[in-house]
Amino acid sequence: MKAVLSVDVAKGKSMVMLSTEYGEILIEPKEIKHNLKDFDELKNQINSFKLEDLTIFMESTGIYHLPVERYFKENDFNTLVINSLTTKNNYDTLRKTKTDTKDCMRLAKLFFVNEVEYHDLSKKDLYANLKALTRQYFYLTQLNVSCKNRYKRLINICFLELEEIFKGSRIYEETALNFIKTFPHAYIVKEKRIDALYNNLYKTNSRHDYYYKRLANKIKEISLNSYLGVDKDHSDVKNLSDMASILQENIKTINELKDKMIETAKESPYFDIINSFYGIGEVLTTELLGELGDITRFDNHKQLIAFCGLDPTIIQSGKSINVHGTISKRGNKYVRWILFNISQMVVKLGHQCPEHPVYNYYLTKKAEGKHYYESLTACSTKILRMLYTMCKNNTTFKIN
Repeated sequence: MKAVLSVDVAKGKSMVMLSTEYGEILIEPKEIKHNLKDFDELKNQINSFKLEDLTIFMESTGIYHLPVERYFKENDFNTLVINSLTTKNNYDTLRKTKTDTKDCMRLAKLFFVNEVEYHDLSKKDLYANLKALTRQYFYLTQLNVSCKNRYKRLINICFLELEEIFKGSRIYEETALNFIKTFPHAYIVKEKRIDALYNNLYKTNSRHDYYYKRLANKIKEISLNSYLGVDKDHSDVKNLSDMASILQENIKTINELKDKMIETAKESPYFDIINSFYGIGEVLTTELLGELGDITRFDNHKQLIAFCGLDPTIIQSGKSINVHGTISKRGNKYVRWILFNISQMVVKLGHQCPEHPVYNYYLTKKAEGKHYYESLTACSTKILRMLYTMCKNNTTFKIN
């Protein structure tokens, strides 16, 4: 006799119901908290029925389902987690009555009546750990952009001329960050001796000492003629020093995380295959594997494209059907962002590899009058198809 424990997950708690395939309810819908005491009590109650064919069944609910999934898997229960879109598609009705109790019953009905696709979303496997690393990497790099903007604004207030000393991206390098953290205002530099400035620059990045002596003299000379919007006792001077410290730590953490990501991704059998694709470096390969997981789990490339939200929408009005609408954007937004970056990279490097099929595809789309972004989106879909075929057939990228 088949039985299912349907779990409607919420933040810190769940509604559970145990029922059989014949409609018999063994445990009435009840609420449990996500703690060891409630989990153990539920397990003992389930075990008292001595069921031979039991499944724990729940939706993937952000991060909230993870404690429930982990507990039952560690206690050797057959545990299935499905995409919440599956239940939405099966239970979109005109009646919008929705309670936790009804959701439990609907999950149980879905398990017994419908054949649903599910994926093992265990946090212990390679791709789940890699996804956790890549999501943290995305978050920190986005945070770093905000920090850099704030840091640049404070430099304009406290020592504008430093942008001429440390040009372009050099203003974010360790030498500049360490100097600005110690001397965040032109008047502070004005009061220091040349050797103090030189020592700060030299100890950070030991290039030829003559270079740093010349640089220290130049900064000192500029500071003597500088007139800023705030004096050296203003709060923004301390803010600039703090932002330089924050950027140093962020950049260090991001670099360590990047190394860990790549090291983890290299355990995947598809790393070398994806990395062989012209235009995809180690970081982009790692990000793709983190978001896509085992790419071969999809039955065909259309499923993969839909997973990424790159499938076209179909719009029908009377006899008119448009099957080439805009992309659905219902899938993984991170993958779309990664693929867009890859497409841009391939187009930029196109003159170095004019035989690249994606670059030629881009030129074809542009010749058809497509917009730049529309052409890159089309290239993203082509890249996905190529990567799927390469991973399925275990072949590396080759120019015909």
